[in-house]
Amino acid sequence: MSTPEKWVLTPAFLLGADTDSVSQKSDLAETAILHYDIVQNPGTVFHFELQWIGSTARCIEDTLRQWSRAIERYGLKLVEAYVTEISDIRDRNAFQSCFPLRLAVPPPVVLDLEKRIPECAQSTHYFEYALLRRFGFIIDVEAMNMYPKDVDVVYSYRRAPFKHSQFVHRSGVAFVQVLGGSQGFLFLTNRLMGAGRMGTTMKSRDRPAAAADEIRSKLHDFCSDKAALIKFYDEELAALGPDDPPPLSI
Repeated sequence: MSTPEKWVLTPAFLLGADTDSVSQKSDLAETAILHYDIVQNPGTVFHFELQWIGSTARCIEDTLRQWSRAIERYGLKLVEAYVTEISDIRDRNAFQSCFPLRLAVPPPVVLDLEKRIPECAQSTHYFEYALLRRFGFIIDVEAMNMYPKDVDVVYSYRRAPFKHSQFVHRSGVAFVQVLGGSQGFLFLTNRLMGAGRMGTTMKSRDRPAAAADEIRSKLHDFCSDKAALIKFYDEELAALGPDDPPPLSI
């Protein structure tokens, strides 16, 4: 049987390894297939999915623990993530659902926003992305409609394209999807972290659910505060370029 596990590495690169050569605890050839996501922006996170046939869970767990110890010295974190987008979590787990975070004041509509934002930045959901970055979230998976029309992104492991852009907290304890407008976001605690999960280190077992609840509470309070949101939008607008940039001199 082939068992898939998706992992997120924030925020840098990790190479795979032959699990049999890592563990040295089995007389059998135990090999895992690693699908690595090369389309992801290296400034955010990297994805890979492990699939294994005829390998023991102990073998995979030992491999992940070794990887985790190796990257800790560089300030990196290995996080087990959901294979599909979090908005579909109820279809797979009746005991878990996303928490809605509505915006008391929707983001402003700015004419010619794409001309004022930094190069390579997305004008769609610009303010929502900026708000999540302020709370320590980084992009996990972009929605399919965020890619240019002439770009065809194909994954060797992903089952379906994401309908909404998804972010992961730098600690790995929570995920957020961007709905946009006054609908705001969907928040999900990462229940894949914690004691007993494969690849989990002692440091990352430190009450991840409680940490996620604290992040959700702060984000919910901010999204519900009209004055705070208006101030945030004004600050983001002030940081953008002018409406009509001066002509270039030759």
